[in-house]
Amino acid sequence: MSKFLVIFKREYAQVVKKKSFIIGIVLTPLLMLAFSVVPTLLATKKSSETELLAVIDRSNHEIGADFSKALEYYKLEDDSTAYYGVQSVFKAGTDEEERYQIVYDSLVECINTQQIKYFVVIGDEAQNADSVSFMVTNADNFRANRRFGTCLSAVLSGIRLEESAVNLEVDSVLALTRHIDLMQKDAKGDAIPFKVKYFSALMFVGIMFGMIFGFGQLVMRSVIEEKNSRIMEVLVSSVSPFQLMLGKVLGLGAATFTQVSVWFLLGVGLYFMKGSLEIDPSIDRILFNPAIAVFFVLFLISGYLLFSTMFALIGSICNTEKEAQNFIMPITMVMILPFMLGIYVIQNPNSAASVVLSLIPFLTPTMMLMRVVFIAPTLSEYSLFSGIVGEATLGFILLCLSVLGLIWLTSKVFRVGILMYGKRPTLPEILKWVRQ
Repeated sequence: MSKFLVIFKREYAQVVKKKSFIIGIVLTPLLMLAFSVVPTLLATKKSSETELLAVIDRSNHEIGADFSKALEYYKLEDDSTAYYGVQSVFKAGTDEEERYQIVYDSLVECINTQQIKYFVVIGDEAQNADSVSFMVTNADNFRANRRFGTCLSAVLSGIRLEESAVNLEVDSVLALTRHIDLMQKDAKGDAIPFKVKYFSALMFVGIMFGMIFGFGQLVMRSVIEEKNSRIMEVLVSSVSPFQLMLGKVLGLGAATFTQVSVWFLLGVGLYFMKGSLEIDPSIDRILFNPAIAVFFVLFLISGYLLFSTMFALIGSICNTEKEAQNFIMPITMVMILPFMLGIYVIQNPNSAASVVLSLIPFLTPTMMLMRVVFIAPTLSEYSLFSGIVGEATLGFILLCLSVLGLIWLTSKVFRVGILMYGKRPTLPEILKWVRQ
């Protein structure tokens, strides 16, 4: 036990005494906070200048003029300046193909030279065929696309109603059939905006990914360096390979836990000061949610133990870092999988596929945490044996069992691999070490 503690303290001290460790404690949460808040602010930020556009109207109605008038509804933040400025409405009927092409080309040139941001082409019989109208722009602006579609739909609906000879005023019919912006609430009342939940989930998963990957690679490099410098031979003459491996993994794990402890204390201080900081209620419900805080710590520590043990295994069978890169790639892909599947999981956090994926031990730390971030803030009460808390608890138990199994497996390979030099062992040789 005393020899294990010597290894543990040595590995721990090598990390926490570095300036980069202290800097990381401060910078990591700030960077992750910036990565989650800045995109949210940018996504909701309104333009401060009027966006210019033009219209080509090929219809027999005055759709272009009505469309331009409908756009006047949108204002900048001062509520008086128009959000969109229609520079010109060009009329070009179907019998004016040459004129249409000249106008079209000139407007494309205006977009390329940034004189206007968009132009909208309204085709002939646009009220009967949606595909004849389109927008041209070099900027993929979802907000403008939605607003232009809404305004054009309203104008075309008015024309259709007039042509259908409905015995009511057009404005009355439009009012009766107006589009509704359905408000969304959760069980606690006001819903947390999707953007806030999405970027918060990315922040928590990003911190976890960075710490597990960063400290896991430290374990691997430490094993490879000591193996190549033959220090490993000296160490195993004093301690068993199992004590050596566990000391390295837990020593660096303690450094991880130290960082998390500091952040937890900062979070507690922030919690008691939140009244004076005027934190957005939506962010407050996520940052200070007890289920999110508890499972973030549990999954971070257990996830670190799982992946760092794998990194220790890779370090023991490889002779150089370059050689180890081939084995790191699959681990990296597993860890970034939640970022790729995140869009599905956050829209269907309670689906069978999301539950099954989040209970796979190698995906549990990130995927289950993402589900907890999305579901836990909407709950009014928690149960340890049901719902997301019960599933997260089950995922944690399965993860801990996987860690124990992987440590047992790795110890079998580690005791032989650290003394092997030259040729990298083959899979049959590794399986033979495990069976011994």
